[in-house]
Amino acid sequence: MEIKKTNNTAVSERKDPVDSYSWFQYYQKENPNFKNKSFRFTESNRINYQQTPVIVLNKKGFNEIYKPFLIFNESKTQYLDFDSYQWTLLPDGSAGFEPDQQVVLVDLKKKEAQQIAFFGPSYWVEEAYWKGDSIAVLLGNSYEKIPFKMEFNFNKNQVQHYQYPDTLKIKTPYSKFRLSNKGIKVE
Repeated sequence: MEIKKTNNTAVSERKDPVDSYSWFQYYQKENPNFKNKSFRFTESNRINYQQTPVIVLNKKGFNEIYKPFLIFNESKTQYLDFDSYQWTLLPDGSAGFEPDQQVVLVDLKKKEAQQIAFFGPSYWVEEAYWKGDSIAVLLGNSYEKIPFKMEFNFNKNQVQHYQYPDTLKIKTPYSKFRLSNKGIKVE
């Protein structure tokens, strides 16, 4: 954290963690003007929890291939899973993709999974992170190459949507880079 002094008063400036995530850095390589501060708030809604067929970590039927992709909160009591519904591992070691993607919140204490977001083939989540234990941020992209962020505040039961105001120049989406970086063949 940086501390700035203004008129003899110390002001704390926190940087949003998205600036240090490889998702942000990956797209900034080909798009130097891609800045987190450029995302624009578009709307706020209540979180729409739904049932999910996704199996919880350490339960019978959970596929261990997804374990390195789970995004845990600070206290490791909850995690986000946006992979297990969207892709499966084929016999040749490559990923086989479904057109849709489900984002699931798992409460490990309750051993309960709930869908918190669902995307058709035009939008997808590529990365996520937590701010402490109760706020999760999804980082995504679209068929039109326009990134978005969704910030879920589970204590307030609220999700805020943000969109980048421009189209990115990209050859390969971060989602494919992320999988291949963890040993999953994507093509």
